[in-house]
Amino acid sequence: MTGLYILIKYLTFPGCLIRGFWQQVVCRICKVPVEDNRYLRKDETCGHIEHEFMPKATGAFAFCFVPAFMCSFLASALCLIPSFVTIYLGIGDLYLKIASAVSYWFAISLFVNCYPMIEDAMNMMNKIYKHGNILQKIIYAPGAAILYVGAYLERYCITFILAIALTVVLLIA
Repeated sequence: MTGLYILIKYLTFPGCLIRGFWQQVVCRICKVPVEDNRYLRKDETCGHIEHEFMPKATGAFAFCFVPAFMCSFLASALCLIPSFVTIYLGIGDLYLKIASAVSYWFAISLFVNCYPMIEDAMNMMNKIYKHGNILQKIIYAPGAAILYVGAYLERYCITFILAIALTVVLLIA
C-alpha cells in the first residue's frame, strides 16, 4: 500500500507541495518546530512535513484545517474557471482545451492532497476531546470528524478516486 501511496503522491506533486507549504505556514504561526521540511520523500510521510505535535487544540485543528481548506478552495477554482469559459462563453479552441486539462490535473492534485496524516488527525482529536473545553468541542466537531475520516481515506489512496469523481461532478455542474 505504501508503494501505491507514494506513486499517487508523486503523480499529484503540486498538491503535495502546496499542502506542505500551508502546513509549514501554520507551524510557523503556532511556533512549532519543523523537523524535516522536505515535502516529497519516499516513505509514508510523502507530501507532509515532519514536525512536533501542536500543543493546543486550536493549533492542532488549524494545522489540519487550513491546508485542507486552501487546497479545496484552489482546486474548486481551478475546476470552475475553465468550465465557465468553455461552457458559458463557448470558447473551445485547442489551447484552451490543453489549459483546461492541465487545470483539471492541478485540481485533482489539490483534492487528493487536502487531508492531514492520520497521526496529525489523531493528535487533533486528542487535543480537542481530551484537553479542549466544551465550546471547542462543539465548534470543532464537524470539521474534525471530516478531517479525521479524510485522513484515513488518504492513507488508503481512496482520495484519488474521490478527487477524480469530484472533478467530474464540478465539470458537469
